[in-house]
Order: sequence, then structure tokens, then C-alpha cells
Amino acid sequence: MRKYEVLRAVVILQAICMVVLAAVVVVKLLPGQDGSDDSDTKFREGGLAEGSKAVASIGGETVTEKELGQALYDKYGEEVLRTILVHKAIDLEVKKEGITLTSEEQEAELSSLTEGYSSESEYFQMMQDQLGMTKQEVLDDMRYRLLLEKIATQSVTVSKQEIDDYIDAHADSYSDKLQLHLRWIVTSTEQAANSVLDRLAGGEDFAQLAEEQSIDSFTAASGGDLGLIDAKDPFYQPDILDAASRLQTGEYAGPFEVDAGYAVVQLVERRLTKGQDMAEVRKQVEQQLALAKAKPLHDVEDDLLRKYGAVNFP
Repeated sequence: MRKYEVLRAVVILQAICMVVLAAVVVVKLLPGQDGSDDSDTKFREGGLAEGSKAVASIGGETVTEKELGQALYDKYGEEVLRTILVHKAIDLEVKKEGITLTSEEQEAELSSLTEGYSSESEYFQMMQDQLGMTKQEVLDDMRYRLLLEKIATQSVTVSKQEIDDYIDAHADSYSDKLQLHLRWIVTSTEQAANSVLDRLAGGEDFAQLAEEQSIDSFTAASGGDLGLIDAKDPFYQPDILDAASRLQTGEYAGPFEVDAGYAVVQLVERRLTKGQDMAEVRKQVEQQLALAKAKPLHDVEDDLLRKYGAVNFP
């Protein structure tokens, strides 16, 4: 469902904010803030604490903790403060309204976020490597976002007909999905492709022939491996995919005329993924349509901040 790509972008953007928060907190923990005896490290009218310790130098000039901290605070302080206040407002609202988030809902959302990764561990490692977020920070961010969506949609109504219409218009997204793991050998002429077919019929190895004969520089070195391809992938020729879907594992077909010449294709693996449970699909579609009808989430945040009297002190 398209919702997943949108939510993945949202969580990454919010994750960036959390990384910035961590950086600002570290900088603000100057000597004296962490229990040491340096009494000079206190917040002053300028914003952050005085800190004369050098953190970098260039051309004989130093950059102090104070300069770094002030720059970070000036650039990101308002955004980070808003995030903290919004999270507190969400906590207050869900407590007041009795809004809850089940473990099943969180597991389903995590499953959608990790779609396309080999495992949850790979996804969490990517978030750690690229955004500096721990597993718990990712889960906390996801939880707050889901709660905010529930707040935004609690008074929105989606009809059964609207859900039915959406599912009918996107039927391919929920039906069984066939994927084909293919190899191919691309030749410049049909005669060369037929020669490849003769050699395959004689028992020669497809991958070895691809390395020797294929003119496709992107796949030849890997034995012509195209990887897993959706059986309806619009970026591949329908005649090739149709023929490949009828092959048995290890069988080959061709030649097919392609942009670069002629291709012989082999089916390495057929993978069928069952469609989603329709009861779960209907719940997901209802939430997606409700979000489309609701106020933008940023506006909902503003409403919550006003409702609970958020005040920024100078």
C-alpha cells in the first residue's frame, strides 16, 4: 500500500529531529552541568552555558564548546523544543481521551516499515548507521506517530462503500503476487541467440554461457542474474515475463527481441506471496482514508500545543 512509503519518509524525517535532539543535549552537558565543580558552566542570557573548552581548531583559531553549542541551539533549538512539547501533549491527550495502542498495531506498523529489508535487525541497523537512532528510539518515534494519527482520526468517519471502492481500484496490491528469479543472455543477433539455445540444449551451463556470451555488461559477470522480478513489472517486456511465468525451474525460453538485440531467459526460481488478509486490509484502508480526510498532522500538533497551553520561555 502506498501508505507505507509515505510513513517511511515521515519516520525518517522525525528520526532526524531526534538525532539533532541528542546532539544538542550532549553539547548542553558542559562541565558543571553533569555534577562537576565548574560553576562557570551555567545558562546565561545568551542561551547556552559558557564553555571555553576548545572542540576544534583551524588556522590557529579555536572553536569552543560555547560556540558549537550556541550554533546548534540557534539552528535546531526551536524544532527540538517543539518535538518535546508535542510528545508531552500527545501523552496528555491519549490519557484524557483513553486512546490506546495495541501491541498488534505496533507489530503491524513495524512490519510495514521493515518491508523490503531482509530482517528487522537489518532495518534497525540501517537506522542506527544512517540516522544514529537506537532500536528503542525508532520504536518510541513510531509509537508517538501512531498515537498522533489516532488522535487526528478519532472523529473521522469512513464509509464501507469508500473502503470497497478503494480496494476495487487497487486490487492488484492485495492479490497473490508472483515473483520470478530470472537469468538472461543477451546477444547482438538472433543467430547468436539461437546458437546459445543449441549449446544449452547440449547441456552447457546457463550462467557460464552468460559470462562468456552475453553483451549485457550489467549482468554478464553475475551469470546473467536479473534477480527477483515481479511477474507484472512494467519495466520488463510482457512477452518475456509471460513466457518466463510458464517455465519450470531451470527451463529457458527465447530468443526474445530486446533493445540491445536478442535475449534467452532462464527461470531460476518462482516465488508466490499470498495476498494480505482482507480483514486486515480493510482496517489499513480505513485508516489510510481517514488520514486523508483528517487535518494535516502538523496542524493537529498545533491544536494539541494550544489545547495544553504550551509556552516557550525566552
